[in-house]
Amino acid sequence: MMLRKRTLHTGMTLIEILITVAIVGALATIAIPAMGSYLVKSERSRVQVDLYQLQVHTEQFFTENNWTFPDNKKLICSKCKVSEEYDFSIDTSGTGNSAYVINAKPKSTSRQDNDKDCHTMAINAASEQLNFKKDGAGISDNNKCWI
Repeated sequence: MMLRKRTLHTGMTLIEILITVAIVGALATIAIPAMGSYLVKSERSRVQVDLYQLQVHTEQFFTENNWTFPDNKKLICSKCKVSEEYDFSIDTSGTGNSAYVINAKPKSTSRQDNDKDCHTMAINAASEQLNFKKDGAGISDNNKCWI
């Protein structure tokens, strides 16, 4: 009687590979949407800083240029590094606290354009934060949008 020699097989079976692929797929379906919302929120935080930076530039421009506010072409200072996901504009038709309002509206090609919570963000001369939905309706809860 001859004894069989046991051979040790290394590697993975097809079932083990399929189970691994299924687990990775399940984790990806959970992680990818969550990651997208974090990217939207982080870009929103960046735009808030950009709005404050543009507000400082606007005030400086106002004092250096015979008490006139910058127009949309002069709103972005040469040293300002603002988000490329948003279009920035200024409205200088108001008075008092709303002597100017700087708006940050997401570009239509941007991921931010799908931001349902805080589509357009703005800041006025009194540093009051304003938020608008995509349809232009105001959002009263600043804690939802501003850090």
